[in-house]
Amino acid sequence: MLKRISIILILASFTFAQSPVDLYNTANASLEAGEVSDAENGFNKALEVDPTFAPAYVGLSRVAIRNGDLKKAGDLLKEAISADEENKEFRSEFEQLSELNTLMNKGIKSMKNGDADSAFESFRIANEKFPNYPESVFNMGLVHFRKKEYLDAVDYFHKTLALNSEHKTALAAIKNVAKNYFNSGNQSYKRGDLEGALSSYGKVLDIDKTFYQANYQIGVIQSKMGDKDAAVQSYENALAVNPQFFKGYFALGLAKKSMNDIDGAIGALESAVDIHPGYDKAYGAMGDIYIGTKNYAKAMQVLNMAITVNPNYAKGYASLGIISADEENWEQAISNLTMATALNERDAMSFFRLAGAYNLTGDCNSAKDAARKATELKKRFGGAWFELGIAEWCGGKGNKTGALNAFEKARNDRAWRKMAEYEIDKVKNPQKYEK
Repeated sequence: MLKRISIILILASFTFAQSPVDLYNTANASLEAGEVSDAENGFNKALEVDPTFAPAYVGLSRVAIRNGDLKKAGDLLKEAISADEENKEFRSEFEQLSELNTLMNKGIKSMKNGDADSAFESFRIANEKFPNYPESVFNMGLVHFRKKEYLDAVDYFHKTLALNSEHKTALAAIKNVAKNYFNSGNQSYKRGDLEGALSSYGKVLDIDKTFYQANYQIGVIQSKMGDKDAAVQSYENALAVNPQFFKGYFALGLAKKSMNDIDGAIGALESAVDIHPGYDKAYGAMGDIYIGTKNYAKAMQVLNMAITVNPNYAKGYASLGIISADEENWEQAISNLTMATALNERDAMSFFRLAGAYNLTGDCNSAKDAARKATELKKRFGGAWFELGIAEWCGGKGNKTGALNAFEKARNDRAWRKMAEYEIDKVKNPQKYEK
């Protein structure tokens, strides 16, 4: 216990042993580096050691100037003058504040009156005479911003931050300019102007490298253009800024899947659901990958998770239907695909698969209903017409004309031509196929 008290006393004596001059010099170095909060703390520590140390008040006044508070700067200079009445430099610095106030008020008045050029000139002179006052620089940027000269505005906002790295308004202004270009990029993207969108998103990153959404959108466009390697890099750039951006991991997973990097795709999608456990689409994408590799156990595991977190996730049921059909579990396939089509009435492929499952169980009427829905949604898809033909013929017990009409339409789809021609021959010449 005594040893601990001794250590505390030694540390305390070391702190108090620091002279106000040393503390002032350290704080002044921080201020010159734009580290305003550190500087303020240092000047205050100097005054704790010696409340009459006038230079520390001057330092705090300069901190107030960096923070844009001229009134506080003036009050602190009065404290310095009171502590050292003989110092003419302090009085001179106080008098200069009056000139700075006049220039700033003149500039702000001109800006309110719509005279941007006069406003800019007042702020320029203020900056020339008082180069450590960030508000004059910020307001020069604001003049450019109001004239919609955004890139020039950003230059001045960055100069403001060089004077005060904690200048919240300058930081917000940079974000606003970046957001303007981001919105412009989104508009170009919606119009189909991909090059224009890329240009706007590039400007966003020139202005604010932490605007991760721009990297993500660039990746989306690069993926559309077929440059998957570049897309992956863009998604990774976005995730480097915001590691919690689960949509970025989802897009990264899809890009890696398209590049046949199965392990990379699964890893990215798992990261997405780790961050957002309710992300049904990420589970669905993993299910597609596992179906592609015939790993049905893993596929069913993640797909069941998808419909657990979102019972209305149609694609999850559709994918489970694919697995059941591939395993020839037709009743389960019908159950899953019926749910999929109930949740998404525009899912032509699930209606097609549902028709096939009904045909294989001999339920021709249900097969016809599902197949007709598929043909309505995808009129040129031969598979839907093929299943309709099977349902119409119904193993020889149905409508011959309806079956032939459906098979003829299936025949128009090159991928289904041979199968359709075979069935046409069976309908026209059933005796050839009798056992």
